[in-house]
Amino acid sequence: MLRGYYTAASGIVSQEKRLNSIANNISNATKAGYKKDDLVFSTFGEHVAVRMNTYNQSRLHPIGGGVWMQTVDEKYTNYQQGGFDATGRTLDMAIQGEGFFIIAGEEGEPRLTRDGQFALDQEGYLVLPGFGRVQGQNGDLQIGVSDFVVSKNGTIFIPGEDDEEEPQEVGRLALAIPADYTALEKEASGLFIPEEYTLLEEGDRRGVVLQKIVERSNVNMSEEMTRMIATQRSLQSASQIVKMYDEMSNEANNRLSNVK
Repeated sequence: MLRGYYTAASGIVSQEKRLNSIANNISNATKAGYKKDDLVFSTFGEHVAVRMNTYNQSRLHPIGGGVWMQTVDEKYTNYQQGGFDATGRTLDMAIQGEGFFIIAGEEGEPRLTRDGQFALDQEGYLVLPGFGRVQGQNGDLQIGVSDFVVSKNGTIFIPGEDDEEEPQEVGRLALAIPADYTALEKEASGLFIPEEYTLLEEGDRRGVVLQKIVERSNVNMSEEMTRMIATQRSLQSASQIVKMYDEMSNEANNRLSNVK
C-alpha cells in the first residue's frame, strides 16, 4: 500500500510541475520572441539507473509488481521559430533562421533574446527596454535617430542630410549562435544566459535580420490549453487515488483495532 501512496504522490508532484510550466507558457504567449518550456519525465527506476550509469533495459529487474514512481527528469526549452508580424515600426526587428540578439545588462553581462522590440535611450543607443543596450560587432550600438534602415546581414544605415548624400553606416548587429543550446540558462524574463557563443559572419545566411517585423512566441495556445486540461485531469486522478488509499488505510486500522 505504501508503494501506491508514493506512486500517486509522485504523480501529483509531477503534474503540478507540468501545470506550472504550461501556465508560464500561456502567460508569455504574447511576448515577442518567447520560447516555450516543457518537462521530460522518467520513472524512478530509470532515474536511479541513469545516475549510476547502469541504464540497460536488459539488466533492469523490477522488484515485485506495480509501477515505478514518476519523476521530472529535466526541463527543456523549445527553440522552434515563431511566426512573424509586420508592425511597420522602424525599431522592430526579427531574426529569420538561427541566432539571437545580444543585450548587455547593467553590469555588461551578455544576455541573448529573440525579442526585437527595441527602442532608443536618451543617448541614442539601441536598447531592449527594461534590460539593456543592444550589441553590435563593436559593442553598444549608438544610432541617434529613429529613421534608419537595417540590411539582412544586420548592417544599420542612416540616411544622408539630402537625397544626393549616400546613407551612412553606423554599425552592424551582433547575432550570436550558442555553442550548446542545452547549456543556455533561461531567466524569468525570458532572456538567456549563454555559456559560450560565436558571432555570425557577415555573409552567413543562417540568420537573416528583418526590419519592421517582430517574431511571435512559439506558444500554441490551443495546444497549451489541451495539455492543461489533460494535466489537470491527471492531477485530479492522482489526488483521488491518494484519498482512496487514505480511506483504505483508515478502514484497515479500524478493523485491526477490533481484532481480539
